[in-house]
Amino acid sequence: MRALSLAIILAFPLFLGAACTPGRSNLAASDGGVWVSASDGEAWEQRSTIYKDRVSEKTISEVNIARFVFSPADPRKLFAISEKSGLWFSWNQGHFWDLVLPNTGVADIAIHPENPSRIYAAVGATVALSTDEGVTWKSVYTSDNPGILITSVALRPGRTATVYAATSIGDLLVSDDSGISWRVHASLGTGTTLTRMQFHPQRDQTMYALVSGRGLARSEDAGEHWSYFEEEFKPFAGANDPRGYALVPSGIVYASRYGLLRSLNHGEDWTSLPLISGPRDANIYSVAVNQENPLEIFYGTTSTLYHSLDGGFNWIPRPLPTTRTATELALYPGNSDMLFMGAGLSRR
Repeated sequence: MRALSLAIILAFPLFLGAACTPGRSNLAASDGGVWVSASDGEAWEQRSTIYKDRVSEKTISEVNIARFVFSPADPRKLFAISEKSGLWFSWNQGHFWDLVLPNTGVADIAIHPENPSRIYAAVGATVALSTDEGVTWKSVYTSDNPGILITSVALRPGRTATVYAATSIGDLLVSDDSGISWRVHASLGTGTTLTRMQFHPQRDQTMYALVSGRGLARSEDAGEHWSYFEEEFKPFAGANDPRGYALVPSGIVYASRYGLLRSLNHGEDWTSLPLISGPRDANIYSVAVNQENPLEIFYGTTSTLYHSLDGGFNWIPRPLPTTRTATELALYPGNSDMLFMGAGLSRR
């Protein structure tokens, strides 16, 4: 481990995003970037503007979006993690965007719940820290081997000085002092790479993550030991190919190549949700669940948004407003009538 400042992580003014965007002036906007619907997917608004005046416009409409993260203190502020186009920030529900981390290797971020100006990011082989909401960044951990990537970061609820960082060689690193010192917390083995780590909001020691080739992983002791659902998922061919998951108060909804599985007892039992798009390579790439009403479920495919109001027994299909895949879905915190969609290129 060595302290190493990132050459690409620099202080820069907010308007720099307009100068370093893949968007181009005076050209018709493409259909990537960010889309928002207030009508459950019936009508959509593209929110991808960086800069606009009477003669030109710059946008992120060519960017492929991988994930949204909302600020816990003010959901009008949200981050969009892109595929190889950096980390983007909006202060006004996605109407305008700034590039705050112009690195192609941004894999994940974690925002401090009590101090949302403090953000940890997985950037290539580095864990980066911002204490000013993404304006400036510094390295708090960098691997000696640049080929060992940080694939996910998370903060432990109630102990937010405890920072987790998963690596591409199967190690889970932990810092108990906000990133000053680190140690190996768990070794899952080569080929077991955790992504999208998240603590369950009702169980402060239960963590979930995705693992390519193995599906869903769970730890019930704050990341020290991990288990998989290999026996439980045997009846569901393709469940080892993860696409996403959404935590609900009593459990989890898990999306995979098989389709959608739901557990209402934190993984002890699983139910397959019937899909009109068909199981077994259902082309699911994103899933979202209404936290106030877990019976309301959305999932996105390469061409269609599916919406259920009864826990997945009946589905309303609506065409996507883009030729790209619905790679991310997120309901706006505090207003489940507003659905955010990230458009991107499918990777499978």
